[in-house]
Amino acid sequence: MISQKEKIIIEGIKNKSTNSLEDLISLYGNLVDYIAKSILKEDQLKEYAEEAYNDVFTTVWFNIDCFDEEYGNFKGWIISITKFKALDIKKKIFKESFNIELIDEITKSEDLGFSKIENREIANEILDKLEKKDKIIFIKRYLEGYSIKEIAKEMGYSENYIHTRISRSRKKIKESSWEGIL
Repeated sequence: MISQKEKIIIEGIKNKSTNSLEDLISLYGNLVDYIAKSILKEDQLKEYAEEAYNDVFTTVWFNIDCFDEEYGNFKGWIISITKFKALDIKKKIFKESFNIELIDEITKSEDLGFSKIENREIANEILDKLEKKDKIIFIKRYLEGYSIKEIAKEMGYSENYIHTRISRSRKKIKESSWEGIL
């Protein structure tokens, strides 16, 4: 059930009234802030709570027509958007930091020739050229420190198969790391 105040805010936002957006922020700003901060509570994520907060109200502003009173209440819709925005930010940040850690670990291996690649974006592009299975093997081998025997056992393949996949991936990385650089 939507309150009369919410109906007025919804109509105002549909008509692109900034006053209605301000009313929405007054009504649900503290709730959005609380939810975003509770999801982004880790030290390295706290600074992103404001980004999530802003993303929620931007999303509502541009997508107000997507709200359907029949499928739920307005407050619930705002809460859902907040959760999704905060979780998206969290996933994005962890993925970026994970990729940086992976690249740092792989670049320590001198025989890959990564020490000559200074641009992390290029290194990310190179790693993205690997198939998912090969990327998983690389992560296990070079970031998590698993032995080839451990990887083979965990993934259900022979040691020879894992060694071959790593060798081919390393060759692919070596070849692709110089494309467009020389």
